[in-house]
Amino acid sequence: MVKRNLVIYPLYRFFISMLIIGPVLVPFMLFKGLNYSQIMLLQSISAISVFLFEVPTGTIADKVSRKLSLFLSGIFAAIGLLLYILFKNFYIFALAEMLFGLGMTLSSGADSAILYESLKQIGKKEEYQRREGNAASYIFVGQAVGSILSGFLYKYNHFAPFWISFGNLLIASIIALLFFEVEREKSEHRYTTHIFKSFGIIFKTPRILWAVCFSALMGFVIRVGYWLYQPYFKEVGLDIAWYGVVFFLFNIVAAFSSHYLTRRYSDERPRRVLLSLGTIMALSFLLPIIFIAKWAIALLALQQIARGLYRPTMNFYINHQIRDKYRATVISTVSLVSNLSFAILSPFVGIMLDKTGTVMSYLFVGIVAASGTFALYLLRKRQKARSFS
Repeated sequence: MVKRNLVIYPLYRFFISMLIIGPVLVPFMLFKGLNYSQIMLLQSISAISVFLFEVPTGTIADKVSRKLSLFLSGIFAAIGLLLYILFKNFYIFALAEMLFGLGMTLSSGADSAILYESLKQIGKKEEYQRREGNAASYIFVGQAVGSILSGFLYKYNHFAPFWISFGNLLIASIIALLFFEVEREKSEHRYTTHIFKSFGIIFKTPRILWAVCFSALMGFVIRVGYWLYQPYFKEVGLDIAWYGVVFFLFNIVAAFSSHYLTRRYSDERPRRVLLSLGTIMALSFLLPIIFIAKWAIALLALQQIARGLYRPTMNFYINHQIRDKYRATVISTVSLVSNLSFAILSPFVGIMLDKTGTVMSYLFVGIVAASGTFALYLLRKRQKARSFS
């Protein structure tokens, strides 16, 4: 029965992530009457919602049921997307982002936890990175094909890509009901005690504390990178008809990174790999504004290398450090911090886009990525020095 989860997991991850709206989301929001400042404010609201819901939903997965948490994830995300389809009001969109954030937090931590625990129970936990990477690669390939389709569908009907994505979320919820709940150690503590003990684990474990700090950096730079694609396309004069093709190529790079590079660097120390991803992200923002041209869009694909490697590497790193009964809550806390950093910084990027333009916005994010990566390198060296002293 546990082995069944290994088949269901990539299917669930595929459909919960198969939102084919990526290439047309910013144009769609502009079509709905929003400006860049409002768009980024909505993303900040979404991130704050994730911040508020992340740990409570992680605790539901730890103390109640992984399967229930994954089922509800698709339901709430689908309702949020439906509000975007049916309405044209900033405050309704804010509610939609809250619901979408709630949906995403219900799967955050619970999905990777059920995979890791399933593999652990059958004595194959060393396969985690490979299976996580494979699942992500299927998603990226699906999103690559969906990116091209969404461009054509959007020109035919602005709402078509959103209805298809809505259906995929409902399919994910149905698939979640097929999971087998793995026998595991559950926390015997009450809700608040469980959370405080999970926080205590984070602060007392240097490696997890470092992961939380790194998550704060990458949570901002990876997510804000997506919202800066369309302004750069506009800056270099790329026709909207090509957006889907570019996103197709981006997702192919992410799929390659997730499938092949995850295996290639699985024996490397995770923190070393993660620091390399931080450097790659810094270059992906700074190089395109040195060479402002259509061909420089290829430099943005560096972000897809980080996107493909980040989740498998980070989740394996964290899962390896914690016990079953705190697993989903600690993973959710790491995700919580990444969303908090995005919530704080993303509105500034939206204001910069409206006031100073694309180049200065890219420069700002590039400097944040470079300085943050260097600071984390120093923190890693300091922690290692303490462990040997």
